Amino acid sequence: MILCRGYAPKKFLTLVAGVAALVSFASITKLEAQTTRRFDSGVVAGGDWLQANALPMDRDALHSLTANVSYRRRAWALEAGWLRVARTLSTVQGGSLSGGPLLHWGPVLFIPAIGVLGGQAQESRDTTGYDWVDAQGVMGHVARYTHSSAASFGGGAQLTIEIPVYRAVGFHARVGQWYFTGAPLEGDRARTVVGAGLSLRLTR
Repeated sequence: MILCRGYAPKKFLTLVAGVAALVSFASITKLEAQTTRRFDSGVVAGGDWLQANALPMDRDALHSLTANVSYRRRAWALEAGWLRVARTLSTVQGGSLSGGPLLHWGPVLFIPAIGVLGGQAQESRDTTGYDWVDAQGVMGHVARYTHSSAASFGGGAQLTIEIPVYRAVGFHARVGQWYFTGAPLEGDRARTVVGAGLSLRLTR
């Protein structure tokens, strides 16, 4: 009986402590939800890795990415930054400017935007390679690449989905379709980019 009487209060205290912990966790979560709001105003910096739809990339080069700063005013956003779109034999990179509305769904932001780019296009082509056949009849090819570079201008549309994670930090996913000018890209001007990155709210 003494053991039973000692055990019951311990079990009750454990239950009370568990309930208190759950209440405390719920309170903290609610408070955090109130302080971590969607990034629909102020200045927000961000960066994205955009190689998700183009792997593997068969060369040792910096992947597709963007770094940007956006100015947001509740209903719209204006973004300026640097965009790089790398593929196996070509690269387009330069300064970009885009803008579009801010669409809200709870704390989540949907940002459809149209943008322009001014920069440089580079491409390599196997223009002077040759085929060979050895004495056993085995065929092969020796690639010889020529490299070209020129100024490039582009335009495109993109969609960003952004979710606040913790205070001034957010996560976002981005997909975009771009078209670029420039002689090196003749016959291959379209580029689709898909990736994800982080946002950092600098001011509200």
